[in-house]
This record gives sequence, structure tokens and C-alpha cells, in this order.
Amino acid sequence: MRSSNGSTEKKKSSHNNIEDQDESENLSAHFNPPPYLEKLLEFRIIFLSGFIDEEKAHELVSRLIALDYQNPKKDILFYIDSYGGEIYSLVAIHDTMKMLRCDVATICIAKAMSAGAILLLAGTKGKRFITPNARVMLHEISSEEDEGRLSDLRDSLKETEKLQGLLEILTKKYTKISATQIKEIFAKNTYMDASTAKKYGVVDHIITHPEIIHQHTNI
Repeated sequence: MRSSNGSTEKKKSSHNNIEDQDESENLSAHFNPPPYLEKLLEFRIIFLSGFIDEEKAHELVSRLIALDYQNPKKDILFYIDSYGGEIYSLVAIHDTMKMLRCDVATICIAKAMSAGAILLLAGTKGKRFITPNARVMLHEISSEEDEGRLSDLRDSLKETEKLQGLLEILTKKYTKISATQIKEIFAKNTYMDASTAKKYGVVDHIITHPEIIHQHTNI
């Protein structure tokens, strides 16, 4: 756009300066976390809340790796309160958890659903916890592809089926649920209370008193 006078250019320059300042503040917030978050990391605590997307996965992966390098002999406490999220973001967090040298204790507060439930049950065996009134939910993943070329839709369906198979393999590996039961559980939204989650081996302990996490972890 051609400027008829200098005022437009000054406004544009001012607008760019504001955008640069906002970006700088966002970067500062990312690399300089608030004091409460620094204190949690000091105690080797990370927290997952809300929807699991790529940005949140990168954030959690970086924290997991940093804590592992900091001290590979001490556990990480991974608190989960999530409705779930993107399958590839789940895979990134899960695979990082499994290549760490330290144990990752998972703790469900309020809810661990869908991808959040898989992360909960993927914690180190003997170190998976749930609060008494929390809920776990497992279900089949869904494909976001609903339009496009037929060949692309077929490929998307194949990929979705492979990913669903991966979730079922992981669930069987980490829990006491049989292959037949897993098919039934994933066929619909299956909710579990704390006692049911423990019965199926999704978690190992219900947090009935404040010291139970400390009794079963190395923190």
C-alpha cells in the first residue's frame, strides 16, 4: 500500500514496535517461568492440564529431558488433569517418558481421559497414583479427515487404525486388562473410578493419605 504521507509509516512503525514487544514478552515468559513453576521443577514436579497439543507436548518433553539430565537417579512426579488431545503429541510424551533413565511417577487428579489416560497408565509400574474422586476414561480415537480425495481418506483411515492398535498394545502392556476386555473398553467411552482403575491395573495406588506418594517414590 502506498503511503500518502509520513503519518501512516509512523503508525505502522509504532504497531510493529508493539508486536515486537509482545513477542519479546512471550519469549521471556517461556524461558523465564513464573516462580511457582520454578519451585515445582525444583521438586521434580511437572503438570499436565487441559488439551494435549503439539506445543504442550514440546513443553513437557523438554522438562522431562531436563530433569532426567539433572538427576537420573531421582523420580519425576507427573501430575495429570486432562481430557486428552492429539495422538501424535501423546506419542511424543510417552516415548520420551520411556527413554528416560529416571522413573516417572504419574498422578491423576480430577481426570485422566483419552490420551491423558494413556500417559497415566504409562507411568513406572508401582508408581502410578490416583486421587480418591478422580476419573479415568478410555475410548477409541477418531479421525479428523472427513473430506478430500478418496485415496487420502483411505490412507487416513489406515493410519487411524494403526494408531488405535498402538493404544491397545500399550494398554495391554501396562495394565491387567485382557485383549478381549480392551476391545470392549475402547469401543465406547469407558469411565473408571479410582477403585476400578486400580482393579484393572491402570494405577497402582489410591492416594488415601498425604504420605503415600513419598512412600512409593524416590523424591
